[in-house]
Amino acid sequence: MEKALQNIKRLLGEKVALLWRSRLERIQQLPGASRKFKQIATAPDKEQLDNYLAEIRYALIFTGLGFQIEVEPLGKKGPDFKISRDNKSAFLEVTRLLTIHLGPPLISLSDKEFLDDTFLLSEYGNLERDIRKTCDKIACKFSQVGDAESIIAIWNDEGDLDDFEVEQAPYSLREEYSQSYSIPSGLSFVLYGSDWIRSQGHKQLYCFPIRTPLEPHQETWKGELEHSRVDELIQRALQRGKSTS
Repeated sequence: MEKALQNIKRLLGEKVALLWRSRLERIQQLPGASRKFKQIATAPDKEQLDNYLAEIRYALIFTGLGFQIEVEPLGKKGPDFKISRDNKSAFLEVTRLLTIHLGPPLISLSDKEFLDDTFLLSEYGNLERDIRKTCDKIACKFSQVGDAESIIAIWNDEGDLDDFEVEQAPYSLREEYSQSYSIPSGLSFVLYGSDWIRSQGHKQLYCFPIRTPLEPHQETWKGELEHSRVDELIQRALQRGKSTS
C-alpha cells in the first residue's frame, strides 16, 4: 500500500495522497486488494492513476451500501470487482470518461467582435458524436463482464457531459446501436457518477437500465444508489472498516 501512496503523491501531490490513505487502508481489507495496489503503484501517469482511483471510489461506494467486495475475482482480464449482498451478486466493471469536448472559446468583454451588434456565440460540441463515444466507452467493457449479472460504472472527472447526453447513451445502446454492439445478457444497468451534484434532488449517482424490467434486488440497488451521496457512502465505508478492524 505504501508504494501505491508514494505514486499518488508523486503524480497528484501530498494533499491528495493524504486524502487517499484512509481509503486505501479500507480497500486493503478486501480480498485481492494487493492486485489493485500494484496497479496504482506502477501507474506511469496521472490519467492511468485516475482510472485506478475511479475503480477504488466505486468499490468504496458499494462497500458503504453494505456490499461484500472482491477485487478482480476472475483475474486481470475479468471484471474489476464482484459485489455481493443478501445472497445476490454481480460483477462491477468501472471506466472513466475523459473530456469529450473542450467547451466554447473564451470571450473577453473587450473583444471588438463582442461589442459588435452582429456578434453570435460560437457553436461547440456534437451531441451525436458525444453519445456515440460514450456508447463506445461502455461497449468496450462488455468483454470484461461476459453474460453474468453485471453493472458497468462510469466516473466522469471532468463533468463535461450534460444529463441528457449521459442518459441518452444507454438508451442508444438499447434502441439505436443494438446491431452494432452485442450487449451482455446479464448487464442490468449503467451507473454514472461525478463530483457534480444536481441542486434539485441533490442527485449525484444515476442508474440507467439496459435490461428492463430490472429484477427486484436490482431495483433496490438502483434506488439506494440514486438516493445517496458519494462522500457519504465513502465515509460510511470507512466507518465500517473501523468497526471490523
